[in-house]
Amino acid sequence: MDDFCLHKDTFQQLGVTLQTLISTGKRYRVRVCEWKEKRSLGQNDLSHVWYDVLSKYLISKGRTECSPKWVKRAMKHTYLGYEDIEMVDVVTGERTTRQELRHTADLDTGAMHFYLTQVEGWALNVGCMLAVPAGCEYQQLQQKQVA
Repeated sequence: MDDFCLHKDTFQQLGVTLQTLISTGKRYRVRVCEWKEKRSLGQNDLSHVWYDVLSKYLISKGRTECSPKWVKRAMKHTYLGYEDIEMVDVVTGERTTRQELRHTADLDTGAMHFYLTQVEGWALNVGCMLAVPAGCEYQQLQQKQVA
């Protein structure tokens, strides 16, 4: 069972699901936290548009290594950081831990908005204006913060 949105209309469904799980005899870890929506596809799309714009801007300033992929990795390195990932060698069973850039897909809409705000701030700092499409989710969240 992955994420489950618990509220009064799904409470009974949760009971059925839990009963099915525990009938297997296995033990489960249960964690309850406030539900927050995952980052949206619109937020993801905007971030990729911005990576492309930043790439073109930086390349025009002589930074020829700054492909959109490079910009994405650099922004994630700077503003999202890393998480430990456990890997298992399927032949030997050896377990190792390595660090991997955090994925925006794991962010909720608020954390993704904060990340985009940091990217936009950095871009302005280097002289690159990033367009914010009228009515997009990023703009709507910006307006909520100001209100």
